[in-house]
Amino acid sequence: MLFLLGAVALTTVIVSQILNPTPEVLRPGFGFWLMVVVMASFVLLGGGGVMLTAFQAGASIERRSALVRQAAGIDLISEALPSSQQHPNIPRDADLTNSPGVTLVFRLPTAQMPVWRLTLATLVFLLLTAVTSVVCVIVVNHHLAQTPDWFLTLFAVPLVIANFWAVKYFFTELGVHTRHGPTCFEISHHPLRPNSECEIFVSQAGRFSLPAFTVALVCEEEATYSQGTDIRTETRVVYETEVLRQEDIRIEAGTPFEAHSRLSIPGGVMHSFQSGHNAVRWKFVVRGTPVSGPSMARTFPVLVYPDNQNGQE
Repeated sequence: MLFLLGAVALTTVIVSQILNPTPEVLRPGFGFWLMVVVMASFVLLGGGGVMLTAFQAGASIERRSALVRQAAGIDLISEALPSSQQHPNIPRDADLTNSPGVTLVFRLPTAQMPVWRLTLATLVFLLLTAVTSVVCVIVVNHHLAQTPDWFLTLFAVPLVIANFWAVKYFFTELGVHTRHGPTCFEISHHPLRPNSECEIFVSQAGRFSLPAFTVALVCEEEATYSQGTDIRTETRVVYETEVLRQEDIRIEAGTPFEAHSRLSIPGGVMHSFQSGHNAVRWKFVVRGTPVSGPSMARTFPVLVYPDNQNGQE
């Protein structure tokens, strides 16, 4: 809110000074520049707080503490060296096993980083707010001077409507990043293999109620092919099983929801695979639909290796 008030007030003050017909417009006084500095500080502090809150929403205190404890044991040289790859068509798991868990061994990274949507909403909000403020100030000055510009007045109406939409969209995206809070997903071992068991731990922070909170293990096949002069990519879910389900939960601020579960990887399933035109991807999908507000769906990729007994790819 400080960011919004500062942006509107700063634009209004500058435009009012520019449109001031008195000679003082050429020599703005100390009060004018003091007001500009104060309003600009509101914009900087509020905007910095918005972006900082959005980026910190994906990292819990426990997570940062675990990284600090494990920092001394990270061998940067060994991480940079390539390891022996028995299965060249299976992606490496270095990016999935380099994060220590708090409860279990590994913490899986999320595959979705939708911060760009908040950034886009912020830019649209700032641009429309600045333009709308300038136009509204000009329209009001014309009406106060008894020389109304009706074309500009009618032009300001859709701008105001669009600005209300931009404000709503901005606060909706901000709520998605800050209301749901971070999702922590940990796993007992990695990679997974058919005919094996695995323990998972999920922690969801925020402040909302969920009629249903589910975790599913999903396998997708992706194919890229040429159709005429176009290159198309199709994705299809070939396997999905629900490994955790909790109903009617209430998450309070400072008290995240936590749950453990065990799952069995069935035999005969296709292992992870990556080539130039085809891919088989496994992932955990955490879903939740609040009583009010946007739904939540976060994805955590995982690798499934071939069974040790047959070693097939």
